Amino acid sequence: MNESYLKHWIPYRLIKKEGNYSCQWLYTNGDPFTGPFFNESINKCMSHRYNSSAFKPSSDLSILSAWASGLNSIAPTAFIFHVSRCGSTLISQSLCLNNNHIVLPEVPFIDELLRLSKIDDWSLPLNRGELIKAVIKIYGQTAEGAGKHLFIKTDSWHIHFMPLLRKLYPDVPFILLYRKPDEIIRSHQKLRGMQAVPGVIPNELLGIENGKIDHADFDGHTIKVLENYFEAFIRASQQDPLTLLLNYNEGIINMMQRFCNFTGLVLNKADWVQIEARSHFNAKYPNQVFHEEQPDETTPAYQQQAFNYYHELEKLRIAQIATT
Repeated sequence: MNESYLKHWIPYRLIKKEGNYSCQWLYTNGDPFTGPFFNESINKCMSHRYNSSAFKPSSDLSILSAWASGLNSIAPTAFIFHVSRCGSTLISQSLCLNNNHIVLPEVPFIDELLRLSKIDDWSLPLNRGELIKAVIKIYGQTAEGAGKHLFIKTDSWHIHFMPLLRKLYPDVPFILLYRKPDEIIRSHQKLRGMQAVPGVIPNELLGIENGKIDHADFDGHTIKVLENYFEAFIRASQQDPLTLLLNYNEGIINMMQRFCNFTGLVLNKADWVQIEARSHFNAKYPNQVFHEEQPDETTPAYQQQAFNYYHELEKLRIAQIATT
């Protein structure tokens, strides 16, 4: 396909009908994806006449690889994995400050495809890996001379898809962000993310065995999710030299400096000034000044295993710093 036909169009919704899958397309008008979450960018696009009309353009999934093959697109610079509430949104928002960066923060369509790849009886006449790469290529399309880096911030449960994504992108750095378990729990107690509410995200995507957690025990569920995330990070950092561990408590400037050193990203003085200014505001609500409560020093017994994994990650992170 002529790449001009796909200019400013992205597949954004998976449709299943009578066992067959197709995707619905969204016109972006070339507007940059600068919101903390991709759903915000989608909502802004919905007001365009192409998206608000009764006609909703759609296509079969099987055509995506062929259509993506001829696009002028940026290869991923890094994947950003995170355990939630650990600074990943602030990092992605910092990267958005530079117009040469395309940042994809928790894209719903990529999540739908990764979930689809979990189906054991995959019956689609498609290579799931090629399909995921095609979609990322479409999302990374850019005009000639515009855009130099593509960053993909995953949903937190995509941690468990790291082996698949590593097979697809063997040379792309994986950034692994984490934080102390008690601080994450307190954040979710104020406003829970989807993975912190039992039953919202399927247990198999979170690495939780069905029936092992009381659905009424929100904190018990969340800590088990974190244990599995931390454990996956430990495995990845021990086995994959292209992983970088970042702890929220390093602070945004230190995290961004290590991020840049690891990925080869070069930021100018104006970028750093903007990042410093942005760090004073809430990552998810940019108009709100950021305020963080001081944590309670007492560690509840149910969090102990998560803390054991956290301390193991700290050893691995310190070892990484010592060798760079």
